[in-house]
Amino acid sequence: MSYTSFVYFVLVALTAFLYYAAPIKYRWTILLLANTVFYLSAGPVEFIVLAVSVIASYFAADFIGGYNRKIKELKSMEEMGKEEKKQRKSVYAKKKRNLLWLGLGVPIGILLVVKYTNFVLSSVNTVLAWEGSAKNFSMVSLVVPLGISFFTFQIIAYVMDVYKGKIEPVQGIAKYYLYVSFFPSVVQGPIPRYAELGHQLERGNAFRFENVRDGCILILWGLAKKLIMAQRLATYVDSVYDPYMYYEGVILIVATIAFSVQIYADFSGCMDIAVGTAKIFGIELSPNFLRPYFSKTMPEFWRRWHATLGSWFRDYVFFPFSISKTSLKINKWSRTHLGDGAGKIVSVSLPILVVWILTGIWHGPEWKYVAWGLFHGILIVLSTIFSPKMQKLGERLHIKTDCFSFRLFQMLRTFALCCVGRVFFRAQSIGAAFEIFKLTFQTTGFYWLNGNHFFEYGIDRQDWMVVLVFFVIWFTVSVLEEKYGDVLQLLHKQNLVFRWAILYVLLFSVIIFGQYGPGYEVADFIYEQF
Repeated sequence: MSYTSFVYFVLVALTAFLYYAAPIKYRWTILLLANTVFYLSAGPVEFIVLAVSVIASYFAADFIGGYNRKIKELKSMEEMGKEEKKQRKSVYAKKKRNLLWLGLGVPIGILLVVKYTNFVLSSVNTVLAWEGSAKNFSMVSLVVPLGISFFTFQIIAYVMDVYKGKIEPVQGIAKYYLYVSFFPSVVQGPIPRYAELGHQLERGNAFRFENVRDGCILILWGLAKKLIMAQRLATYVDSVYDPYMYYEGVILIVATIAFSVQIYADFSGCMDIAVGTAKIFGIELSPNFLRPYFSKTMPEFWRRWHATLGSWFRDYVFFPFSISKTSLKINKWSRTHLGDGAGKIVSVSLPILVVWILTGIWHGPEWKYVAWGLFHGILIVLSTIFSPKMQKLGERLHIKTDCFSFRLFQMLRTFALCCVGRVFFRAQSIGAAFEIFKLTFQTTGFYWLNGNHFFEYGIDRQDWMVVLVFFVIWFTVSVLEEKYGDVLQLLHKQNLVFRWAILYVLLFSVIIFGQYGPGYEVADFIYEQF
């Protein structure tokens, strides 16, 4: 059930009607029912996989919470000796760790099996072929459940937070299932923490016209990004990138820039639909995009792009790995054998590279995603190491940095580096990505931009004009968001006639210029495959 389908909006409307018609204390059950209908539409096997992950992690976390309480109770047991307390605490801690392995092992194991089995088999076949072996493993037919990468990360965050004592276990598996399977966010995020979302889902929210109004506007804005901008650019990018071997030079550069805009419109459009849907029920989801193309550095870009994924990796991979025994041993060895300077670089670089290799693997079971992650990891490492040195160099050369022109240079530089990474992301394989780099710099390729040649790639002059006009509108809105914050609140402060004019223009733009219906096949959201 796509977020752009008519059936989805019927589900949202029907759920909203039943939600607000039901007594407040039962409203969470309406959302639970909607989650189940939404996920069952993907298939019963996928629903079973989700259910197994939910059941295993729920009971593991519930028992972990019980041992947390027992450990706390030990402090108040004055009749018990210090040594006995220590012994019991050790026993409880060991049982907690075993339960942690269960609670994390089942969902992570399912994720690895269904998503990465064929990736491993394919990689082994490649190695065997290099060695001249005739042996070849056949690929396995497996169902990859809808949004498995996203809901698995939610489960990991929940179990880890319970283990660390940050939150108490959910009372009731139905309410935990409600959190994991919340239908606006289960497919592509945002990746919510239980502390942020769980209680909002459970409490039941009173009807507020402002929530329904703002939710519908956000959904409409997301549809505009997807159906007006992303759909057209997808046609153009596919026409160039799929038969990339026939093109060179500027046309590949233009296609890469177009893909960078396309994926942003596609993913942020989906997030607007998700956040808008939740808003209708009075539920606030964390923002996932904070105008990333205004970033001046790569670390800043990744704090603004897919923000909930970045914060997840920071909290559950970067920090734990940085203080792990393995990391500390490597740091100690590098400082001893390589010197303090090189040792410091290793201590800074290793956690970042681990995070980004895992981020690449998370995006997809292909080596091109590993290369994409490694590329960004190296850039962030270099940025972390050399930023202070470059700042000192700029001061010595008297380069004026507190001005618009320098900030614009930084934003263009960051966007250009991001576009280089997009080649790995969009290419059919890692080999194709390197071939595209080669073809890009092989010739100027201006022939492809002369006359009518530019309009031979799936979309014509009229489509490009629509893209250009919408891009200007979108850019203007982004500038306003960067300067004033919430543009919706800014809109509500304007004259009534102006507000309704803006909304009608947006509505009829989607109706008239959106690509949907007979003759069009709306492409899946890009991040839906992850």
